[in-house]
Amino acid sequence: MANLVLIDQAAKESEYNADHIRYLVRKAFLKGEKHGGIWLVDLESLKEYESRMKSVGTKKFDPTKYRDD
Repeated sequence: MANLVLIDQAAKESEYNADHIRYLVRKAFLKGEKHGGIWLVDLESLKEYESRMKSVGTKKFDPTKYRDD
């Protein structure tokens, strides 16, 4: 079963702020749910995402791939 926590609680245990975590859940980068007006995120999913982003490092965004030459 998923370990769902409030976004604010997840932000305290993460390097990401609450707004960014909401964005990641809305875009389905993280597992989460919205109940009424309250967002919940799977804490394990957030930790896995953070780990992946740390391992990718600066390669996660390469502005040269969007250039029109």
